[in-house]
Amino acid sequence: MTLAYSIRIEGGSAFLDADESGHLLQVLRKRKGDQVLVTDGSGRGWTAEITLADRKAAMLTLLDPVPGPSPWGVDIHLALAPPKQAARLEWFLEKVTEIGVNRISMLATQRTERTRWRFDRLQRILVAAMKQSGQFRLPLLDSEDLTVDQLVDLYPGEDRIKVIPTCDWSNLPRLSSVYKPGHPIVVAIGPEGDFTPEEVKTAIQGGFQAVLLGDNRLRTETAGVIACAQIHTIHGL
Repeated sequence: MTLAYSIRIEGGSAFLDADESGHLLQVLRKRKGDQVLVTDGSGRGWTAEITLADRKAAMLTLLDPVPGPSPWGVDIHLALAPPKQAARLEWFLEKVTEIGVNRISMLATQRTERTRWRFDRLQRILVAAMKQSGQFRLPLLDSEDLTVDQLVDLYPGEDRIKVIPTCDWSNLPRLSSVYKPGHPIVVAIGPEGDFTPEEVKTAIQGGFQAVLLGDNRLRTETAGVIACAQIHTIHGL
């Protein structure tokens, strides 16, 4: 059944924005009276009936709650220096959403090549990936870049595993040996030229641990996807 994303659930009704309304009514050819699935991205889902077929502001009436996919049981925050090419950034967002991620931040590092990006476009990619993969959970996308210092300040305690994969091959542990199943985790992924030594030092002083993701040198966006997949694999063991 078609899955729609609602920007607001209120009083037994689900309201869709212009993008979702247009996609549902014009692209998918749904009409008033048709039934669809709808989620607000918080993990909740319902069967619903289209009661207002407005291509800019459709409204659905909620019918019955529907259990969504089981939660993955781990809180994952990926902070990534966006690659220069927009297509690579969008690919990263699509894939980690399909795998399962809770929060995504863009890192402004000394070597970050892409300093401007459109929040609204990236948000639409997240929504599309959530729906395509049949999930009821939409990742939180931070609307502003974070520096390494700001990321460190977000997690001052020791209640979260904090790792920073680097391209330094000198006897570092692998993420797979550092991550403990079930623990919340934040992963800082650097730009194509890697973090500067000063940024790595700042992260380590803030409680991050330098790790390797494998034997191969990875593109930024690939590293983010690999890290997310490894965490899920370890958590599922």
